[in-house]
Amino acid sequence: MTSMKKIRNKAALVCAMVLLASGISACSKKAEGGSVLGTSLASQEEESSFTEDVEEKKSAIITSPSGKALVNHMSEKERASVVSGPLQVLDEPWVKATTEPSYITSDEYNDGVYFEIWEPETLNKDIEEHREEYIESGQDPDEIMAANIQYDVHYIPGAIVDGRYYNDIVMPSFKYDKGPGYYFALDDKNEGYVEEYKDYDELLKILPDLLDMYDSEKYKYITVSLSTSDKELMKKDIIRMFEAMMSGNYKLLPQNTYAEAESQFWEKELNRRQSQDMDYSWELDKDAVAAIKDQVIEYHLHDDELDRDFVVHVTLPKNYDSTKTYPAIVLTDAVWRFNDTAKIMKEIDEGRAVPHIVISIGQDYSICNSDNVERSAVFCEGKEKFLDFITDNLMPYLSEIYHFDYENTTLFGHSLGGVFAHYALTNSDRYENQPFGAYIVGSPAFWSPYSTEMSDYSEQIRDYGFFDRNETIKKKIWITGGTDEDEDYKEYFGDNDSTTEVISHLNERITSHGCKTCEVKMYKSHHYQYIPEMLVEYVDGVGK
Repeated sequence: MTSMKKIRNKAALVCAMVLLASGISACSKKAEGGSVLGTSLASQEEESSFTEDVEEKKSAIITSPSGKALVNHMSEKERASVVSGPLQVLDEPWVKATTEPSYITSDEYNDGVYFEIWEPETLNKDIEEHREEYIESGQDPDEIMAANIQYDVHYIPGAIVDGRYYNDIVMPSFKYDKGPGYYFALDDKNEGYVEEYKDYDELLKILPDLLDMYDSEKYKYITVSLSTSDKELMKKDIIRMFEAMMSGNYKLLPQNTYAEAESQFWEKELNRRQSQDMDYSWELDKDAVAAIKDQVIEYHLHDDELDRDFVVHVTLPKNYDSTKTYPAIVLTDAVWRFNDTAKIMKEIDEGRAVPHIVISIGQDYSICNSDNVERSAVFCEGKEKFLDFITDNLMPYLSEIYHFDYENTTLFGHSLGGVFAHYALTNSDRYENQPFGAYIVGSPAFWSPYSTEMSDYSEQIRDYGFFDRNETIKKKIWITGGTDEDEDYKEYFGDNDSTTEVISHLNERITSHGCKTCEVKMYKSHHYQYIPEMLVEYVDGVGK
């Protein structure tokens, strides 16, 4: 095989292939961040253990027995994303989610072979947009663009075979005819270049070795496929691509289809790799959770606004009656709070508490739910979108299945979740949907950098203008905290109120506007240890 001039960009590979034959020097363009051109990462496409929720919904407006209604604002995409099934958390799904690559497939292009083909004009437009990079690498972009027109150069950045994405590192050239071709490789300095094979028969012979090469540690940032690491399947798909190009039996993809998919893949994949040392596990008393697992339905939903996936657990009382109406308690931070569900159910099932439906909301298992960066993405800067999701998507959707007593349904958040619970409370008047008649604002960490760096942080102390819009607040409110928790985080307070001061001042502001249903509950505790006791006390007292 003949080594060719080193190439640092996928589009430049095609230039090199054609221009070599004409005696013109190969073009070279440096890829941002080096050569991240393909995938040889582990694991086959995951088969979901969930069953799709295909129940036909009779109406977008759900009316409770009390006469209130919630309007479902889910998009068709969001509704189609919902899957439900039995409880997964005991199987520690975060292990699989964080050890297997972030493979993606196409539902739209899943019926054969598709190529994305750039014509010379499209290729030249891309070169023009990156002119300085070509010049910096010693290439003449004008010479390259002229050659692209002269030799009718077509570039294929990617292909899809039955929904599986493939990179161009082993790709037939446009109008391939079983002659010579090229594949991508790395030299000893990890610089990219292309190698030639003399004909199609030689490609078939070396293809297994190529796939083994791309599966090595050296090529860990090189992707053959965004959809699978099954080398036998990849071999068959690559052969199908070549046969489709030779026969003309293929379909065309819109421009940038592959680039968009690759960007989506690597955004998730690099985050997964960089976070492998983080603890993705959920806090679980496995025996206690196992005792209620048959009472739990697990839902997975996507939210378009946040572009995030959520895991929601709905736990029903043991003697649940689908014809009756129940208050619900909605717990954020399911990574910790789902573990409290068993304690709440024990109180209910043993007759000490008013029967509740317990709903816990967590982010997808592939996300480190205990990481404050991920938590703040929904609780702080993303709080408006997260409240939209809960108010206009999640609760209306669940209301199609369960009957809620909205007046006595409660939203709870703690720490950064308490920051969000305060936001949800003081912005509840902005919504037509009113799924919550009560709020628990637990140890609100207004002093946290994730809170103080919010773009609208100055509005927090004004309760987001709630009392400019309303004379009083007509919700039931518990503001809770630990008597000893200030010492836990005093180094972060700076000029801001401590947690106990936040609680005191928030209560003063609310009650000064005539609210008679706001109560402060302080426990002999540090920042979070009081939560299970508080939740049990809360459900024991609701409705009595």
